[in-house]
Formats: sequence, C-alpha cells, structure tokens
Amino acid sequence: MKAETLYEVLKEAIEESPELPACQVTDPEIWFADIDVGFNHARLAKKFCDSCPVKRQCAEYAIAALEPHGIWGGTTPRERIAVRTEKRSVGRPRRVTS
Repeated sequence: MKAETLYEVLKEAIEESPELPACQVTDPEIWFADIDVGFNHARLAKKFCDSCPVKRQCAEYAIAALEPHGIWGGTTPRERIAVRTEKRSVGRPRRVTS
C-alpha cells in the first residue's frame, strides 16, 4: 500500500481508538529526541508504544513512508530500514559468484 493510504488508515485508527495514543498527548521530544541528549528517550517511547492501540498501523505507515526520524509504532529508524531491506530480499534468489 502507498504511504498516503497508510497515513489515512493510521489517522482513522487514531480517531476510532478508544483511547488516544501516548504520542498524541506527550511531549514530542520523547518521540523525536536528539540522540546526544544522554537520556534514552527511544526506550521510553517504545515502552509507550507497547500498549498503543494503533501500533501496527503506525509502524506500517512509517515503513512505507521511509520515515527517517523518530519512533513510530515502536520502531526506530534503523529498525524500519531493516524491515524494508528484509522485505526487498524476500523471494529473490541468491546471487552466485564464481
């Protein structure tokens, strides 16, 4: 699915959620923290994501949108790159070199 479509799915899931996701009501610094600050905001954000009612939709959007920053659906930018790379390599035969 395209990122724009997945964004609409995420937006609708947030609107229909019985409770607002933590990212909607907490300091954005937790989700988009500068890595050099010292405190591990990523760990805290991922903890919030664990119980989020829209975690799956959020992660799917961020992966499709190639989101380069922040914690989305409990994933870091590096984790999203790994997922995208893994998806691309599935089903491809290994290259044989002589």
